[in-house]
Amino acid sequence: MPVRDVVYPLRGRDDLFGGLRSVAGHAVLVRGAEGLGKSALLTELRGASGVRLLGVRGLRAERALPFGALHRLFGASVTGGAEAHRRLSELPGPAICWVDDAQWVDAESLAALGFAARRLSGTQVGMVLASRSGSDEFESVELAPLTAEAADLLLRDRSVPAGVRPQLVELGGGNPADLVALAAQLTPAQAAGREPVSPVLRERLAGYAARLDAMPAEDRVRFLAAVVDSPASKVAQATWSAAASPSDRRAAHARLAAEGEGPDALWHLAMATATPSAPLADALAAAPAADHAASARQLERAAALAVDPPVRAARLLAAADAAWQAGRPGWARLLLSRVDAEPGAVALLHGEIELRDGDPAVATHELGTAAELLPDPAAALLLAGEARRLGGDLSGYRGLARTVPAGDGLASAHFSGLTSVYAGRHDDAVDPLEEAVRRGMGDADVAGAVWAAEAAFARGHAERAHEYAAAAVSRARLGRRHAELPWALIYLSLSAIALDRLPCARAASREGLHAPHNLRMEHLTLLGLAAALLGERAPELGEAAGGIAERGLGRPAAVSAWANACLDLAEDRPDDALSRLEDLASGVSGDQPVIRVLATPQLVEAAVLAGRPERARTALEVFDRWTLAGAEPCWLALSHRCHALTAEDPVGAERRFRAAIEAHRLAGGAVELARTRFAYATLLRRHRRTRDARDQFRDALRGFENVGATRFAERARAGLRATGETVDAPHRSLAGLTPQQSAITRLVAAGETNKEIARRLVISHRTVDHHLRNIFTALGVRSRVELARRFADS
Repeated sequence: MPVRDVVYPLRGRDDLFGGLRSVAGHAVLVRGAEGLGKSALLTELRGASGVRLLGVRGLRAERALPFGALHRLFGASVTGGAEAHRRLSELPGPAICWVDDAQWVDAESLAALGFAARRLSGTQVGMVLASRSGSDEFESVELAPLTAEAADLLLRDRSVPAGVRPQLVELGGGNPADLVALAAQLTPAQAAGREPVSPVLRERLAGYAARLDAMPAEDRVRFLAAVVDSPASKVAQATWSAAASPSDRRAAHARLAAEGEGPDALWHLAMATATPSAPLADALAAAPAADHAASARQLERAAALAVDPPVRAARLLAAADAAWQAGRPGWARLLLSRVDAEPGAVALLHGEIELRDGDPAVATHELGTAAELLPDPAAALLLAGEARRLGGDLSGYRGLARTVPAGDGLASAHFSGLTSVYAGRHDDAVDPLEEAVRRGMGDADVAGAVWAAEAAFARGHAERAHEYAAAAVSRARLGRRHAELPWALIYLSLSAIALDRLPCARAASREGLHAPHNLRMEHLTLLGLAAALLGERAPELGEAAGGIAERGLGRPAAVSAWANACLDLAEDRPDDALSRLEDLASGVSGDQPVIRVLATPQLVEAAVLAGRPERARTALEVFDRWTLAGAEPCWLALSHRCHALTAEDPVGAERRFRAAIEAHRLAGGAVELARTRFAYATLLRRHRRTRDARDQFRDALRGFENVGATRFAERARAGLRATGETVDAPHRSLAGLTPQQSAITRLVAAGETNKEIARRLVISHRTVDHHLRNIFTALGVRSRVELARRFADS
């Protein structure tokens, strides 16, 4: 009998599916609640090419029939484990025996299959079972709920609009069947985001009520208590509760209240009463919470118990803020949709969520509304300004700046300073930006420190920006502000890149990947940029491309263009790099003045290598005005290098190169110092100063090797050879690999494929490919066979 068809695609189960396909020689039971996708996995197995399949589905009606499932699988002549094993071992491999709904398989058949499974070792036959419960006969694997990302992909497959998907992701609780059912029942108004989505699947009510009515009273209460205490999903919990009678619900909560303690016991005690209890609700709202998620849950429950509408609205708003700080944007949106008061505060929080996890245009609208309604509009205006800049709408940012009330507040100073910088009036920007720093760091919150870091960076003070960003990160960690931490980490990563501290930048952005969508896109592109500055191609850039385009995120799009231009230069394609950077300068990703200025050194290098140095002059003038305003060594070093590259006089060029090297030493940047030495060596060699060129190439090589920039190191090594120096091949021991690269090397040596390695290390196939390319380069090998040989010899 075939596995029953499912109505949703396989999402978030790729690694597990790959493992099930490689099950030859043993058996595995996939355990999980109803709707989690067990049958979907078996359906995928059924469609797999190159694998013979034999299977059966358990039937509730035959659960008491001895060997009923075994007979349907092999025929009535098979009545024991030995015969089942013989039949399976005769299958031409590779083959998989599957059993769906194993919880309904009779005990005799299950024992026989267990006997056969224990004797599959060494054969090309495997066994996969799917069940709602475990079994002592088989090794079990728990099927976890879908991650938020996988659930979002599933809903995208169902053409659910982006604005509604977070609500459904939260409601579905990672249950694929519930997610699909929720998507199917969306009304046009709900799909358009004009109405909240109901958490109750109404079409299930009748069936659930009938199943409850068939249970004895004690069993019914015990079952409902189990559902309420550990639901398979939020949707299932809501539907079962709606199907139960009020008296049964109260009895189930009373049972849980007697068994529990703390806030949960308060909640169950309140739900066990026939009428709302204000004292219990107040006690629940005031009870200490372990974290923001627990606080959100307590406040949501306390709101449900509130009789007074303003009290209920205030608690729902506080619950939404706690859910957002817990890193649960879908839950926060859902709670906000139920608040029918305080429109200014609702718009402010909704706008912030949209800024980090939604559409910047929607964020701009919501935050503008909040600024009009709130007595203190500063926070809304600052966030609205960031939304304008995220999308690259600098004209809209200037227009918003004109609406900011004049005065000595943080918002006024920040807007005034940034608009002056963007207009090139750096002298006018000094006082307001210093005021923004003072006020931002004077507050104790995360946002104030982030605004201070941005103000310092706008002045060209990268060191101070890094310091303030680190303070913001510390505040976010101490306060467990999970929504604000990735935002602070963006400025920590960006300032570290400016200071040529690439390991620090990478660490910050890797931590920032656990973030709402828009912040994650920023960190992916910063990771790609940090790798590109070392001459490495990182998979994060490709991963970010779709998410950037979907939301129109101009700033990460600009960083991505900058990173790809760096890669073009590393791979000797200066014309492509120049084209990308000129597109960036012309506003293809919106107007991103900060990224445009930061990318000037690469634009100058590309223009010179492409034989068109005149294309760099305007950009270099803007860069110089900014660097002179900040006067920090990291910027001055790059300015000197740019002028050296564009100089027509060799003497003047050499003077600029030497000034750049001295500034790099003061700044402490290893990568850019090595790149400047390499460019200087190239100039010296071109003018036949071989001995001097050799010294610079040697220093550049040492610098590149120290930071692991293997591609640039090869160029420096080639330059040394061109000056007549014999250069030994680089020492390439396995000790130089990262822990991830070492693990991949060991698995390659063991003969595993890239897909098997990805599954074992719980990373993507693309990431394995990326690491292998870097391993080949680092070790100087050209094939998996050579790599395995090197590993065996080490």
